[in-house]
Amino acid sequence: MVKWCVRRVFPKMLLCFVVAAICAAIPIGCGKKGPPALPNVEAPVGVNNLAVKLDGNDIVLSWTATLNDDTGVAGYLIYRSAEPMSEDACEGCPVLFKRGTKVPLSAMDLERSLLEYRETLLPGTLYRFKVVPYDAQENLGPDSNIVKIVTD
Repeated sequence: MVKWCVRRVFPKMLLCFVVAAICAAIPIGCGKKGPPALPNVEAPVGVNNLAVKLDGNDIVLSWTATLNDDTGVAGYLIYRSAEPMSEDACEGCPVLFKRGTKVPLSAMDLERSLLEYRETLLPGTLYRFKVVPYDAQENLGPDSNIVKIVTD
């Protein structure tokens, strides 16, 4: 509370005002703010039914997408791992995925909830794929299940 006094108006009278009372009467001012609010950074809904199949020389990935506005999904990132079949398999070794393609939802057929991605791959190679959703702010959702296939 700040006290402010004036003697100039009436030299024999001391006029004092309490500034806090004025601030309390006015709902704005006095420098108080509400607590800081964090931005909403919920991750987009993940994919849990990624499937793979061969169609001629093409590999076809398919998954079910939730296409309502509540999910926040703007598109999907396709990650791929490739190993020549001539190399010995290493059970339990980590798999190195490289980002392959960014597929925005606007480019997909939004009439269906089953989404597909096609790509021509090299023969005699073991491929692993996973799909990761992203939202408009580029926040990533959880990884999908990993699928693998060997090309002839």
